[in-house]
Amino acid sequence: MAYLTQPDYVKYACSCGQIKPITSLYFCRHCLQIRCGFCICHEVDSHYCANCLENMPSSEARLKKNRCSSCFDCPSCFHTLSTRATLAQPRQTPEQGSGDSKVENKQAKKMYYLSCFNCRWTSRDVGIPDQPVASGGWPERVNPNATRINQLLDYYKAIAQQEKQEKLDRERKKFAIRGKYITLTDKTGLTGAMARNIAGLPSSESTMSAIANFVPSEASAEVEELSEDFYTKELNLNQITSMPQRLAAPEWQPSSVSRLYPIAKLLSVKRSQRCRACDHNLTKPEYNPGSIKFKIELLAFYHVPEVKIISYEPIKPGCTSALLLKLTNPTGHEMQVRLLQPEEVPDTEDRLEEPKSLEKSLEKSLNLEKDNLWYETVQRKADVTATCRVVTPDVTLTLAQRDDAAEYDDDATHDANDIILWRKSNKLALRLQVSCGAEMGAGSAAEAALALQYRYRNTVPAAHEPRDHTLHATLLLQLGHVSG
Repeated sequence: MAYLTQPDYVKYACSCGQIKPITSLYFCRHCLQIRCGFCICHEVDSHYCANCLENMPSSEARLKKNRCSSCFDCPSCFHTLSTRATLAQPRQTPEQGSGDSKVENKQAKKMYYLSCFNCRWTSRDVGIPDQPVASGGWPERVNPNATRINQLLDYYKAIAQQEKQEKLDRERKKFAIRGKYITLTDKTGLTGAMARNIAGLPSSESTMSAIANFVPSEASAEVEELSEDFYTKELNLNQITSMPQRLAAPEWQPSSVSRLYPIAKLLSVKRSQRCRACDHNLTKPEYNPGSIKFKIELLAFYHVPEVKIISYEPIKPGCTSALLLKLTNPTGHEMQVRLLQPEEVPDTEDRLEEPKSLEKSLEKSLNLEKDNLWYETVQRKADVTATCRVVTPDVTLTLAQRDDAAEYDDDATHDANDIILWRKSNKLALRLQVSCGAEMGAGSAAEAALALQYRYRNTVPAAHEPRDHTLHATLLLQLGHVSG
């Protein structure tokens, strides 16, 4: 199981050989295999703001540079800014002061500004005027060098397009007969700069000089101001921005605290996760309140038996120690479990018994056209190097189905079997033996490998009856260190 403040004492082996805790794994209900983050494809469905929950398409998010236009982060402590309201009294002109009736009709107007509840930073600290609306309408800070940057981007895009076209022309004329003149310079006697001018491109010398002379005006002004303050008066470190604050605004990189402006909040993505082997969706976000539950139920600990370590005796070289484990059935059907050694687990091709039907044969023929090179390369057995060996009993254990109402039943029942300590609802406690080799030295890591063979009822094909499958899972148990 995965703990919050403790290391992962029990890890499961993925079909690609990775060893991870069960909370970091997924279970594909179509190919009935355990998948990790490397065995699935991540597809971005849509973008949304995590603060205001506004959805936007990918094209709009690209135009807005993946930032929300109505939510901002604090430039000082990077917390989300809140909108606060205040009453602003309208200004009274000399003409309005002559008549009392006109002044009485003028009421206080509600204005809004941004404030941080963590560090007490406000938009008034940098001179941003209050806005008459709560959401949107905040002035956008324009980069003073945006025009020059766009010119450079267009220039290099043109160069890339020209190089791509030249490459295509060379490939087409690879077997063509070469002319007398190899290059344009040999034919006309022009220099490289004149040839670039004829082609409609600026000369390289002018481009390099323009790039060398490209210095941001605002950044240079801040540097000059900071240098003047350094030589004229005592430097106040509280008025200088930190490195994270500067990198949060890479276009301006303010050096003074008085130049910090609100940062537009980055957008989050709703992504789908697809199995690389069978191309079925493992998780797909929906826009209804039950989407979170749908995503959680596809994790591995909702389909694979969960193993926890209750306690164990100190591991000593050449001795046998007791190990107490707890098995949990997370499914809604009764499960048969057997304990095996990792070398007794059959190959992946022999695990599933696929029915011989027309639909399966058609699906198999279609999958032949797909490139499965990645899947064949990654799929391998996990390298489980165990220093200890668990003595597995030759018995079949029965785990009851999961029942939330059974959590409030009476105490656990004790079986007559020496292996089973107690049984309660869908949980079962076992007493096993762990043997350690005599060659193990004191202080070395004590790890034991174990394999589970369990019966899983597949309920994905709704049109057909549920079928039972025999699946396997390899575990690695962390038992501390070998004692002297």
